[in-house]
Amino acid sequence: MNFFRLRVINTLLFFVTGALIGFILKERFFPHKAQDLQPRYQPEYAASQTEEELQREEEPVLEAEEPPAAEQEKPRPARTQKNPEPEAETEKPAPILIETSVVKEEAPAEQENDLSVIKGSQDDFFSGPADYLGKDLEMELQMITARRTQRGWRLNFVYSGPDKKVDYLYVDDTDILPEKPDLRIGYVYRLRFHCSKGETASGNTLTLLTPTGGKAAWATGLSAVE
Repeated sequence: MNFFRLRVINTLLFFVTGALIGFILKERFFPHKAQDLQPRYQPEYAASQTEEELQREEEPVLEAEEPPAAEQEKPRPARTQKNPEPEAETEKPAPILIETSVVKEEAPAEQENDLSVIKGSQDDFFSGPADYLGKDLEMELQMITARRTQRGWRLNFVYSGPDKKVDYLYVDDTDILPEKPDLRIGYVYRLRFHCSKGETASGNTLTLLTPTGGKAAWATGLSAVE
């Protein structure tokens, strides 16, 4: 009994071994190629693709329908601020600079000051300076001396009236003249000052001093700065 069982088992083992050896030899000497499998499904894909192309060719080509005349001539919506029509970008021209002369107007305060200044009243002032207390005056006088003080400058002017009477005026300056002013003895200057005491010897504050170019006959051209 055991002999027959062993024989059957040996036969099965021999059969399985031979099948494995044959399969191995077949794969080694006759390997499968990927190209052998392609003909099985490639024709089907090509055929299906050909059928789709044929169906497309058979379908009639519909011409594009032209829009109705009403739609073709439909006016464009008006341009509004909410939906402005985009404008084509263009290069902006470079700005042109135009040089113009600017006339500086005097401020109202300066005009009022000019109106409040009493001009050309030398005779009346020197005959009665008390009448000009608190007034601003402007007149042309000849320079005599300019003396340096702790607060600035003390200027001395002379005036010859119609009756050949000589009068003197002293004016104090704190911020009008520079450190080294060019003042000449006997030269005529136009000065503006404030008369705070109604006197010619004191209380007069300089607000303007400009040379007129004129000079007295006795002017030597020497500096008036002491």
